[in-house]
Amino acid sequence: MAYRSSPEAQREELQEFRDSVNCSTVLEKEGFRLDRAATAQRSARNLKFRRGEGEIVIVNHEGKGWWSPSDSTSKGDVIKLMQFLHPDMNLGHVRRELRDMIGMQPTYEVRERTKETLCPEVQRDPSWMWSHRAAPQPGSEAWRYLTETRKLTPEILDLANRQNLLREGPKGTAWFAHHDDGGNVTGMEMRGPDYRGFSSGGGGKRLFRMEADPGQPVSRVVVAEAAITALSFAAMDRFRSNSLYLSTAGGMSPESLAEMKQLLARVAQHPEARLIIAVDNDHQGDRNAEKFKALADEAGLWSGRLSPKAAGQDWNDVLRARGEKEPTPTRPFSVVADTTATPAALQAHDGTAGWIDRMEARRLVPRAGGAPTVPRQNETGPTRNATPGM
Repeated sequence: MAYRSSPEAQREELQEFRDSVNCSTVLEKEGFRLDRAATAQRSARNLKFRRGEGEIVIVNHEGKGWWSPSDSTSKGDVIKLMQFLHPDMNLGHVRRELRDMIGMQPTYEVRERTKETLCPEVQRDPSWMWSHRAAPQPGSEAWRYLTETRKLTPEILDLANRQNLLREGPKGTAWFAHHDDGGNVTGMEMRGPDYRGFSSGGGGKRLFRMEADPGQPVSRVVVAEAAITALSFAAMDRFRSNSLYLSTAGGMSPESLAEMKQLLARVAQHPEARLIIAVDNDHQGDRNAEKFKALADEAGLWSGRLSPKAAGQDWNDVLRARGEKEPTPTRPFSVVADTTATPAALQAHDGTAGWIDRMEARRLVPRAGGAPTVPRQNETGPTRNATPGM
């Protein structure tokens, strides 16, 4: 094909690529092969191509489109596919490659998959399990479970996906990664329509951690008892900036306790640092609130508790209720900050000002040196003028 130089001719050529070059052809030339079994399970409209371990691209729109299960932002036409496969290529290089593929038809050669024979220790290793699963994507079983059943927002799931925190397990189960301080996957919370568990391969729990502003200093930590609860709180959170959302997956291991102490000590260096204890409204939530408050006190960090109003509820219950009807208002902060309150006392309080919808950020109290500080709460919770923005 002759080289086209004018802007109009170049635009016409790019459109010709979109119309005449099948994304499957490009993938086959790059060493990808069709995964027949996976394609049959999904549908003939979504062709799954593999190359090596963990390299997966889905072709749709009859060969004119594609997307990557490992990155929700990677998708588009055949031109973007070439740039995805070769990030170092400029548009001129892409055009030269695609000219030779105009009119070519894919062979749909099948990639023969052999079952790996691995020892049980390797098969239970969290990092191995994590690397052999794709992230949930719009339309997948786990994505539908999280958005339709659990009512988590696509925005929150995209944020978690960008931080490599989600995987899709068998039968629509969602996996939530626990990392150590070095960023290594040490285990995963597993939640699905018919399954609930934790897998660590015997290495112990750590912490699920999602940053609201990746790469920015953290001044506000929100700790919950489960990853879905932490993500639910984040989805409703009006004070998300510079926040870190944690899950301990229930009880804490010695390793997760040590890392929690180190994390809170680092965050406490920020002048406006605080810990939000977003536990359930039940007896276990009361016990965990006491434990998290003690850790905050040890680090010199201000803390306050926020729990749903109704007994037995967690923050995912609140999120789902918001999607179905006018939400039940949460208890005012002056009540929920008291970690010693019993469930009966919390339930009896006639709260009318819901925190998530109505509470406003309040000023921090300046200390002698001019820098803001946050006073400790007493048995009745912080005073109105001393409450920081949550």
